Amino acid sequence: MKFSLLAAFLGLLAAFPAYAQTGAPDTQANSLSAWKRQISNRLASKRTYPHNSPAEGGAAKVLLVLDRTGNLISSALVESTGSSELDAAALAMVEAAAPFPEPPAEIEENSLRLTAPIVFKAKTTLPWSGSPPPAESAAEQAKVDAKMRSICHGC
Repeated sequence: MKFSLLAAFLGLLAAFPAYAQTGAPDTQANSLSAWKRQISNRLASKRTYPHNSPAEGGAAKVLLVLDRTGNLISSALVESTGSSELDAAALAMVEAAAPFPEPPAEIEENSLRLTAPIVFKAKTTLPWSGSPPPAESAAEQAKVDAKMRSICHGC
């Protein structure tokens, strides 16, 4: 099956082929931009960071194939994060985000192929994450709290 629409996703969906101008160019551009934002927001709302994944994060690229109504036909990993946990999370994110918004009318293809970058930012956790802070940290916090109380009585 040949798909004529390839788009690099916004910052995510970067380039759409030029279509015959049937409406006002601004209206057409606005509807495409709005659709891109909807897809981006939909994907972002389903992002989760796997517990056993590397702390440094990573970026994957996932190919999405959508039908004319926005249903996900298939997805595939195009570029790996280097971590099987993050790669699986990227694919799961796409599956969880489906179905996607229906494409604007000016996109005439029946099947749409989109490449979406999925970025997992580095974990920022405290050194003692998952357990109570060490005693020296608690003692330091108590000193800071006492100093604050002496400065702003009743704060």
